[in-house]
Amino acid sequence: MGAGGNPSGGVHITYARNLKITDKPNSRSDRYDKDSMTLIQSRWYDEKGRAVRNRDYVHQNAHANHFFPHDHNWNWTDDKGLRGKEPLLPDYENYK
Repeated sequence: MGAGGNPSGGVHITYARNLKITDKPNSRSDRYDKDSMTLIQSRWYDEKGRAVRNRDYVHQNAHANHFFPHDHNWNWTDDKGLRGKEPLLPDYENYK
């Protein structure tokens, strides 16, 4: 898979409060609300298992400045991951 595309490393479903910054290489994690079974967030991991993309389906929006769903890129410098702040249009072609 590399970064994006169909996760050849599989899809992991979780009900944890937060998704891991690193996980199985070339995989995706989907976080659901345990009570409503609503998909809250997806995260894709690259060939090194580092987060490369988030997709937020729902979250608090107190300032009404987010659209849903939206994506965020991750940047890695000195082995420290940082999620981009700006919401991006979902990239359905490269992140499925």
